[in-house]
Amino acid sequence: GLEVVLPDGRVMHLNMEMNDEQQQDEAITTPQLVQPCSSTSHRKDNTGYDLKHLFIGAEGTLGIVTKVAIACPALPTSRNATLLVCDSYEHVLRVLQTAKEELGEIMSAIELMDYKILQLVQQAFDSSGNDSRLLRDMMLPSSSSSSSPEYSNADQQIDDFSQPLYLLVETQGSNSDHDTSKIDSFLTRLYDNEIISNGFLAQDTKQIMEMWKIRESCNPSAAQAGCVYKFDVSIPIEDYVDVAKDVEKKLMASSSSPATIAKQSHMTVVVWGHIADGNAHINIITPGKYEKDDVLSKHIETTVYDAVLERRGSISAEHGLGQSKNEYLGQIKEKSVLDVMSGMKALFDPHGIMNPGKYLPSSNRHD
Repeated sequence: GLEVVLPDGRVMHLNMEMNDEQQQDEAITTPQLVQPCSSTSHRKDNTGYDLKHLFIGAEGTLGIVTKVAIACPALPTSRNATLLVCDSYEHVLRVLQTAKEELGEIMSAIELMDYKILQLVQQAFDSSGNDSRLLRDMMLPSSSSSSSPEYSNADQQIDDFSQPLYLLVETQGSNSDHDTSKIDSFLTRLYDNEIISNGFLAQDTKQIMEMWKIRESCNPSAAQAGCVYKFDVSIPIEDYVDVAKDVEKKLMASSSSPATIAKQSHMTVVVWGHIADGNAHINIITPGKYEKDDVLSKHIETTVYDAVLERRGSISAEHGLGQSKNEYLGQIKEKSVLDVMSGMKALFDPHGIMNPGKYLPSSNRHD
């Protein structure tokens, strides 16, 4: 539930418990009530419009959220994690399907990382003296990683046409024996059907944390390499990696333009993210150049969004619209939807005082 303050000063409790003082104020302002309104947090409450969802993700354009009621589940008592190496995106999709069938209700995360972002993570680790044997083993070609426990071929390179993809799969549950049995069955199917070329199963919490450290190092490692042009998008799962590849091809092709060839000749396109729900973090990096170029930025933005919209994706999966993406709404939402959104903004905020200039495109704003 939420407590929300509207532009005119009214306070709404949307599936949110009111304290005694608030209930007394409600009784004073609404004397016709026999007793104060009952407002508390329920898992289920099908009485009227579920207004709280209007304010979630509205970026403060309809009201200000002042309190939140959330459910805090108990920490899991059983946790497992495995890092998997796939030779192709087709194999990634087969891993996803197998995970749904074998892990089911205990599956808590599936994260994808491409080869180039892990190269940057490796470089960042090396420069900081943060050695990760697991990462070095993952980056080896599968044939040598299984026969070289001392990682003597760690510097061996993989050509651009055979770059593997990496998956971090985590489970959380309440029964260690049950969960271990399920993940063992999951990995056995993957190996027996030759869906993965290599895999690493965490043996304890320390190793689980090491796996997550690799994943969480993607963002800072990209920033350490150069200026990063970031995009948080949703893509149909079958097109997840293809969008990044298309972006790279289009940027390289457009580099023949005299106006941009110098700036675009050295760019690295990487992708990682939450593969199970199609949320991709596409990052374009200019290695060694740390200053943002506004002209290049606009060109990259157009290229990425065109590739995403061609596949009926979303240009903002998690990070919102603000004032940099809102003008694209006209290409994403049909007119009737934009008209209703504009009408809600005018209803809640007729004077346009709430976060003006944000969220809705200028043609649909009244501020």
